[in-house]
Amino acid sequence: MKSLQAGLRCVAIAAGWVFVTAAWAAAPYVPVKWQKFIAVAGQAEPIPEQWLQDDEARIAHSLVLPDAVPKPVPYSFNAELLGDRRKQSIDYFNHLCTTEAGQWIFKTVQNVEGFYFARPQSPPTSDVMSDLYGPEMPWIQRIFVLKAEQLQRQGAWFIQPPLYNYRFVEQPHRNVPWQSAIQEPFVRLFGYTRAPMLRVDGSSTPYFKDKDPMQVIGIPAVTARYGYTWRGIKRAQDREHGIAGGELLIYDLTTREILAVRRQFLITLGNSRNADKAAWEVAASCRQSPSNGLGGEFTQFAFDVLETIEPSTTGKK
Repeated sequence: MKSLQAGLRCVAIAAGWVFVTAAWAAAPYVPVKWQKFIAVAGQAEPIPEQWLQDDEARIAHSLVLPDAVPKPVPYSFNAELLGDRRKQSIDYFNHLCTTEAGQWIFKTVQNVEGFYFARPQSPPTSDVMSDLYGPEMPWIQRIFVLKAEQLQRQGAWFIQPPLYNYRFVEQPHRNVPWQSAIQEPFVRLFGYTRAPMLRVDGSSTPYFKDKDPMQVIGIPAVTARYGYTWRGIKRAQDREHGIAGGELLIYDLTTREILAVRRQFLITLGNSRNADKAAWEVAASCRQSPSNGLGGEFTQFAFDVLETIEPSTTGKK
């Protein structure tokens, strides 16, 4: 790749269009370094400054969990395992899974037509996902990797009848192509429907095809009552041991009351091609119930708390 880029650069210089390659060449990825940590209301430990990059991130980290959610339990790093970092990491990971991971639903709401998804994100790059400190919450961000930055794919997180039956999802406006014509600070996604695929004789099959396309409009303010967000969590020496934690939160947008929490931890013991790199996309997670596979638990959590008028499911339990 380097030789190809060099060759193209030489051709560009000869042709007098150096500015083209300057715009075309992507800036090299700079590994993340956590240098400043900030105490926030919703976290047991100060978190990296990078995690507070926008308003919705700051709100997510300010949400205070109910007392029923387990607090961090101190872990004594075993001196006998200091010479075997892999075993120490696994032992620490198992400790976090046993003492903290799980799901807590304090309130469910029926007949919910839609909600506010507070922290949508474009798919992170492979550089981010292979950086030990790169992703804030690799558990959710590796699910974003599965979704292209397109209206249809972004809306299908939660609007995909007859399985995913929310009628709309609202989000902050972002600088992405499918929102380029929108000026309002928020957007609403809605309208997507599917229809059964029919056999030649007119009978139904188990498969579906697109019927009505996903639509998006700008809105001046959020109309939904409930929000769905996510955040990373920091624990002592977690990333040093290849461990990252995170929480999914469903909350009342007005009162900031937490309706439900799902907490998970991942462990990556290195990239098989480079021991200094992380492999967050395939990292192991704590066993939880229910588990609906990669991505499924993310959507099913919303369905279990904010129940749609027509029952919704990921199809797995």
